Amino acid sequence: MKAKGSGRCSVLLLLPGVPLPANTGGALRSLATVQALDAAFDLTVLTLRRPGQDARSFRREVRGEVIFVRSGSRLYDVAAEVESLFAGRPVGYTRYSFTRAILTRVLSRKRYDVIHFDHPHTALLLPLLRRLQPQARLVLDAHNVEARVIERLSRTLPLPKRALLRLQSMRVRKLETKVAKQVDLVVACSQIDAVEFGRMGAPRVRVLPNSIPQQAPHGYRERRDLVFVGSLDWRPNADAAVRLAAEIWPLCKEALAPGRLVLVGRNPPPEVTALAGPRVVVTGSVARVGPYLGAAVATAIPLRIGSGTRIKILEAWAAGVPVVASRVAAEGLPYRHGRDLLLAESPGEFAEALVRLWSDPPLAARLVEGGLASAEPFTKRHVAAQLVLIYRELLASARRRDDPAARAYNSAYEPAIATSS
Repeated sequence: MKAKGSGRCSVLLLLPGVPLPANTGGALRSLATVQALDAAFDLTVLTLRRPGQDARSFRREVRGEVIFVRSGSRLYDVAAEVESLFAGRPVGYTRYSFTRAILTRVLSRKRYDVIHFDHPHTALLLPLLRRLQPQARLVLDAHNVEARVIERLSRTLPLPKRALLRLQSMRVRKLETKVAKQVDLVVACSQIDAVEFGRMGAPRVRVLPNSIPQQAPHGYRERRDLVFVGSLDWRPNADAAVRLAAEIWPLCKEALAPGRLVLVGRNPPPEVTALAGPRVVVTGSVARVGPYLGAAVATAIPLRIGSGTRIKILEAWAAGVPVVASRVAAEGLPYRHGRDLLLAESPGEFAEALVRLWSDPPLAARLVEGGLASAEPFTKRHVAAQLVLIYRELLASARRRDDPAARAYNSAYEPAIATSS
């Protein structure tokens, strides 16, 4: 059903938090989704609001309706964790569910063509939405395969933490599978993730890559620093930062003198702040990563844990920064070893690749050129157009199967979607 008077399809977008400031990969993807849907459809956003999130700026950013739900107190969060424990749900998820009363009120005053879940966290009340608005198409934007991230993290930890995380991974896998089967469409970050959601039983999966703002790359000649960018309150990034500073940097810092190792990211935990010292800088939160990438001779990304795709690689490519990355870090991106990045796994391989970049300007220039070309399909405008195309395909497929116009629409757009993936 089109919104009254607008002639446009109506979309309800459920967010686990206000995506401003957009200082994490997840917030950047969520914000780009809001902007794309807001431009193309009649959008209503229902989002949790937590301390430190810029609700006022976000409200100005969206021309559609925005409904804020204030997050619970610490006592509420503790109660939610107890409820999760006894209900068999993943720890940390119940606090992201919207209250039944708020959702019922929102759904009772307007019919929606599409209800969009940003992360599986927001889909805990999916049965309620199905019951109250059975005509709506349900979409899950899966930023990662969350269970895979947790399983990989568990491998890096000692017992008993490993056993607890594996239990969490199983619970998240159960939730992801349940949601994937019940929605009409799963939007995944990469083909690797899309295949996994298909195996979970998702009836339809489309790939929508992460996006980056268009930016002019900085000159390369005067760069000196080795830079790592990532939200350091996310355990995979903190693990990579510690590994980079403690195991890789000592093997190559003399060869890279007088350059520094610069770790850029919000909320660094104690094990990361302790790394600061001569020629090692821990910045904490920064307004923009551009100036740090502008001073980077390279970025090293020794991730051992992850899923989806890494915006940090896309940002480096767009800024003209050579990338040295593990296979987990590069997973899901269209990379070519030796053309737009260098692959490394062990500390010795990382150090060797970084020294090689420092001493081989033609190689660095080739990686810069390859990275810029690889970043082009991930610009915000290009990805936004893909999302709107995916939505229109979904809405067309919701018509009667014997409708010739719908069949023609789907046959025209299906190849385009597959190619863009």
